[in-house]
Amino acid sequence: MQIRLAGIGGQGVVLAGIILGEAAAIEGLNVVQTQDYGSQSRGGHSIADLIISKEPIYDLIVTKADVLVALAQLGYDSTKDSLREGGLLIIDTDLVKPDREYIGAPFTRLAEEKTGLALTVNMVALGYLVAKTNIVKKESVEKAIRRRVPKGTEEINLKAFRIGYEEGLK
Repeated sequence: MQIRLAGIGGQGVVLAGIILGEAAAIEGLNVVQTQDYGSQSRGGHSIADLIISKEPIYDLIVTKADVLVALAQLGYDSTKDSLREGGLLIIDTDLVKPDREYIGAPFTRLAEEKTGLALTVNMVALGYLVAKTNIVKKESVEKAIRRRVPKGTEEINLKAFRIGYEEGLK
């Protein structure tokens, strides 16, 4: 499965991609994870790509994404053509106005209202993605979150992930 996470700098897209890749590796799946971001630390485009498979992976980049998660309009506009026909588009419904069929939730608002920290938007979106695709187990992502987020932020990130996961089960 080819997955592309797209947003703007500061939304934690790259960290979410690293965590998803690590969760897949924990489960013994093959993973290629790459990232691309603008030179500015906030506001420029930010993309994390993953290829997750039980089989050997021969591609190094996402060519046609099966899933595109867009957390900002800039992220969507710059990556929408990479989503394959019939692919799954997941968006932050407050921040992205797509020109095709989609599913999603107000990820940033959920992060702010339920954790008090908009920065956890990446974990809310990751939870939603995992619930909707079942690409990896919830427990594997939780283990990867504990390993990868900055020390001292594990609980708020786990809370945000679980909020997104619950939203995705609806």
